[in-house]
Amino acid sequence: MFVLKTFKELTLEELNEIYLLRGLVFVVGQKITEENEIDRADRQALHFFHANEAGEVLAYLRLFDLGVFSDDSHPLDPGAWSMGRVAVHPDARGTGLGSELLGAAIDWVRTTTEAQRISISAQAYLKDRYYGAAGFKQVGENYLEAGIDHVHMVLKL
Repeated sequence: MFVLKTFKELTLEELNEIYLLRGLVFVVGQKITEENEIDRADRQALHFFHANEAGEVLAYLRLFDLGVFSDDSHPLDPGAWSMGRVAVHPDARGTGLGSELLGAAIDWVRTTTEAQRISISAQAYLKDRYYGAAGFKQVGENYLEAGIDHVHMVLKL
């Protein structure tokens, strides 16, 4: 159901579909500016997604090993993985696909890596019903990121 690929393994069609979904959710839906949505971190990420029969990406997130990758938004943190850019197409919301995406990504990190935790920057409105339901706990106070209220959350594996 879900596919995991490095940036170089993505086909041009898959990459286009991923950017279309992220643009729809973050740029159009949440009014996040393109300079805050598009970054070079995609080249280092693992891309985890579900596409329908027509190839349209309906659910997506990206994963990083924080023991080997860091940038301005992802501090080096050995023993931790991170996930971000979690997006579900508006037409697929309420179907359970978003929860399946999160659960499958957590299971992949838990069973495939030696991570001790998953550390994320979550939009605050999703902290309880989405990330909290999956076992993430808030660490610290709320903060603004790209003009949206966020919280740092950690899931111990």
